[in-house]
Amino acid sequence: MNKPSNPKSLRVGLCQINPIVGDISGNVEKIVDAILDVQRGGAQVAVLPELAISGYPPEDLLLKPAFIRECSKALEEVAARTPGVCSIVGYPEGDRSLHNSAAIINGGKVASVYRKRLLPNYGVFDELRYFTPGDDEVEIFQLGDIRFGVSICEDIWSPSGPCAIAASKGAEVIFNLNASPYSVGRQWDRFLMLATRSSDFSIPIVYTNLVGGQDELVFDGGSMVFGSDGKLIASLESFNCANAVVELNLERQIRDHQLDPRGTKKTSPSSVIEVGPMPSNDSKPKVAPLEDEFIFHPNISSNQHWLEQLDSFHLSQILKALTLGLSDYVSKNGFSSVVIGLSGGIDSALCAAICSIALGPSNVTGIAMPSIYNPESSQSDAKELANNLGINYHVMPIVEIHESIRRSLAPVLNGPPKGLTDENLQSRIRGLSLMAFSNATGALLVATGNKSEVATGYSTLYGDSAGGFALIKDLPKLLVYKISNFINEVHFQSEVIPESIIQKAPSAELRLDQKDEDSLPPYEILDPIVIGLIEMDLAPTDLSDNDEVVEETAVRVANLIDRNEYKRRQSAPGVRITPRAFGKDRRMPITNQFRPG
Repeated sequence: MNKPSNPKSLRVGLCQINPIVGDISGNVEKIVDAILDVQRGGAQVAVLPELAISGYPPEDLLLKPAFIRECSKALEEVAARTPGVCSIVGYPEGDRSLHNSAAIINGGKVASVYRKRLLPNYGVFDELRYFTPGDDEVEIFQLGDIRFGVSICEDIWSPSGPCAIAASKGAEVIFNLNASPYSVGRQWDRFLMLATRSSDFSIPIVYTNLVGGQDELVFDGGSMVFGSDGKLIASLESFNCANAVVELNLERQIRDHQLDPRGTKKTSPSSVIEVGPMPSNDSKPKVAPLEDEFIFHPNISSNQHWLEQLDSFHLSQILKALTLGLSDYVSKNGFSSVVIGLSGGIDSALCAAICSIALGPSNVTGIAMPSIYNPESSQSDAKELANNLGINYHVMPIVEIHESIRRSLAPVLNGPPKGLTDENLQSRIRGLSLMAFSNATGALLVATGNKSEVATGYSTLYGDSAGGFALIKDLPKLLVYKISNFINEVHFQSEVIPESIIQKAPSAELRLDQKDEDSLPPYEILDPIVIGLIEMDLAPTDLSDNDEVVEETAVRVANLIDRNEYKRRQSAPGVRITPRAFGKDRRMPITNQFRPG
């Protein structure tokens, strides 16, 4: 077979796969299939995501020697089954130290290894717990007559880190392996960073990212290729597995280095590792599409009012994240169906709609459990929603159960339960009933609490907070309304979630004429306060603008957030959407007497 006519062109295959943490043999099949697919598409080099062999994040699986051994064997299998193409595959490398590494595979064997140098230890990342940073000299790898650098995720974010060193040593392209999870605005952050790095280094950058749900994290893919001028050449669709090939013209990059427009100091590489001859491929390249619609949408600023900046693109991305996070959690954990308590309110309605989109209506069951406090309108709203979605629907009144337990408790409590005790009793009866259905049918119970409720503790432990997956726990209440309207107007293009549900005043309906605003500030006030306190770590006084009423409200909300940490510690995982979610992002002590002024 003849090599491409231009000796300084390189066909690179982007392999955007969805591995499962711990499913090493299954991940091998996905990796091999992706590599062979881009090879058929003309690729000479295939680039896989970070820790593709193990899945990301493997967490304390990394502490098991047997797990590391199996990952090492799996890497050898990948190499043996893909001899016709050079591939760069992420895996955990264990010897005397454990490294987050990338294997450079060529000719059916592992030719060399790059070890991640900058280990993130913030937000959802905890890599210093497990890995030792690579401390060898930054090396250049040579494939045929093309020199390239390799980096892993955080390495590329530093303007003076390993990638800058590789570029200064004469690398002609950098391959960057990633496991970067989604949050609102993160896609734009990556785009700006990669455009800046490729332009500053005068070098093309190939960025591959994981896709798929892993517990509360959702990896959105969105793999990209940038030219040496900082312009986007190609990108893959977000939230979907995809393989594609990009042909890079490296001649221009060489001229850019000669011009050295930013004054980068040139040094000769002190070490070049030969990884073998360039694989030849005469196949007509299957060119990666340019999925760049996010470029034309405004960046989401990191402030307490980012909800106001959301447009239809961002709402569609949020819906895709919720859908993928749910479907992967269900399938990867051995479930096939879900059950939801349908109250006739907006939260359960949105959850039912997302479940229907993600899993299909036949795999979703909604159960209405009216009490004496649920008006007929709420029951009819729940039924209309179920009919519109085409999901399974049952009605199971709790009036008799409620009264029976009230009578049983009366001798112990010196009378029937009252107030909050009686309200929570109803919620716990519903949780008990839904869990019974879950146990009997194998359906996963989806909890329906939103971030505003989870933050302030406006939920009942072992009641409406019960469930195996809390789908919208990272959606502020105002975002719940935005996504609900988006689903009607854009996704279904019809009033699937009844307008009567969207328009009604939020209520737990656990006592007569109850409204959320009886216990909480209006959500238009509450949500920006929650965002400021949780996502930005602001103090209540930072949110007041010298307004005593606002400051008093912010102090009240801050106290609610602190007092209800014990509830959040017992809650189910849910899809991470915002820049800082409850869970991996935020680890506060339950016993905590610090109160900011």
